[in-house]
Amino acid sequence: MGVSRKKIFNENDSYEVKKEKFMSVTNHSDKSISDKRGQEYMSDPNTIKFTDSLINRAFNSGGRPMAFQSVETLESDIREFLQLCYDTSTIPTVSSAGMWLGCNRDTIYAHANNSNSPFSDTCKRLIDVCQVAMENGAIKGKVNAVLYMFLGKNYFGLKDDKNITVSAQQGSNINTQETADALRKQIEEETVPNADVKID
Repeated sequence: MGVSRKKIFNENDSYEVKKEKFMSVTNHSDKSISDKRGQEYMSDPNTIKFTDSLINRAFNSGGRPMAFQSVETLESDIREFLQLCYDTSTIPTVSSAGMWLGCNRDTIYAHANNSNSPFSDTCKRLIDVCQVAMENGAIKGKVNAVLYMFLGKNYFGLKDDKNITVSAQQGSNINTQETADALRKQIEEETVPNADVKID
């Protein structure tokens, strides 16, 4: 479907001409592919069922009271939501769970991070279920790995960096500058990826 590079560009083309040709080809093909995929996704029966269920639950509830009435009610609602995800082959997310529960994802995270909330453990488990579903999808190649990394860092608190801090004890007989230089050299030799090194 893609056009080969040789057919798009001529060796004698200037940078501006190449840029114009590239933009005209990619804009046209990307738009048609994107539109087609979008239409296929939105017309998929599972997507329709999942979206309709979320919309009905979130907006046609007739002024539902507070989402979390009790731990038991919350757990029951979460089970219903996860069953809907299973029935429609949809990966559960914290945002869609929030819609189902009549709140937003910030509310779920706030309860999860508040050890005094009676809903803390339940919300933590819900977040974990969403993360595991996304994680397994990435491992099996069903979820884009870059998307999972973005969601993992922004929603699940994952990190891919290492922070190393070395401090000398006061009153020690160690030559701190010599020790710091030796540690710095050792760390450089180990070439730890994404390491933030701070030596006091």
